[in-house]
Amino acid sequence: MMQASLLTTLLLAAAAGLGQSPTAGSAANTSAGSFLKGNAAAGKAIFDGSGNCLSCHRIGAMGSVAGPNLSNIGSRVSPDALEQALLNPPAQAEPQDRLYEVVTRSGKTVRGKLLNQDPFSLQMLDSDGQLVAFSRSEIREGRFVDPPPMPSYQGKLTSTQMDDLVAYLASLRLPEDR
Repeated sequence: MMQASLLTTLLLAAAAGLGQSPTAGSAANTSAGSFLKGNAAAGKAIFDGSGNCLSCHRIGAMGSVAGPNLSNIGSRVSPDALEQALLNPPAQAEPQDRLYEVVTRSGKTVRGKLLNQDPFSLQMLDSDGQLVAFSRSEIREGRFVDPPPMPSYQGKLTSTQMDDLVAYLASLRLPEDR
């Protein structure tokens, strides 16, 4: 498995057949024949609160576009890979998860995810998740910027909290995978 970025770590990990709702107490790891130890509801509280995960990540309509969208991460990534990404996050973001910064001719700075660009315009999701478009004539400067690296949660969470957070992330699944 590549360690180039959190997204690479998360997306290229072997997908596990997990199946519970985000509020379930635990999720079965049917591909490994074992059960996750954590409580997904307690993990959600960590994700939304003390873990400060929503400052960079997005789940559904909540959170930021600065980091990878984790809305259905449990459908794509095994619990072990999730835990490893939390304990040893990669230093750099994947290209599709890098922030793009536009400085307009009037001096306004907008950061977000670059969606599309052509010789005449540029479209992006700003840091609030709103679609913004610029005419090339409005742009003084446009460039990729690296977001702050994801912090390691090694030593910041107890083993129970880590189990809970992994259970919550593993429960984030596509509807057809539930």
